[in-house]
Amino acid sequence: MIKKQAILWLSVVAGGADFCTGVLLICTPHLALAMMGAPQVREPVWIQYIGVFVACVGLSYIAGLLSWWRSGSQVRLKAAWELTALFRGAVGCFVAIEVLRSGLPPGWTMVVAIDWFWALLQIILLRAGFFQRP
Repeated sequence: MIKKQAILWLSVVAGGADFCTGVLLICTPHLALAMMGAPQVREPVWIQYIGVFVACVGLSYIAGLLSWWRSGSQVRLKAAWELTALFRGAVGCFVAIEVLRSGLPPGWTMVVAIDWFWALLQIILLRAGFFQRP
């Protein structure tokens, strides 16, 4: 029961935060960048484009949760965790390299920290068998 509740809440928090962040990046990119401490951009369409991707990552958790709720099977949610861990790890690496190369301002390190945190936590819990039936 504890595993089920942990999976539920971690998915809601990770997915909800990404979905909300994505919507913020799409609707108010200047506010989102200011909240990150990142400088404004001349063409916010690129930040909005990133927002679409971030919102879709968040929706993948929600889609997995809805599938679990409807069917009782955690297969799609587990797949979402596996894929988003990969996406988060890759995005974190890219952004970290770009910050180190001065391609992105230091405010973007928040993206690295958040994405690596979730990727690592999901990998640990997946390997610990959180989605295995008791």
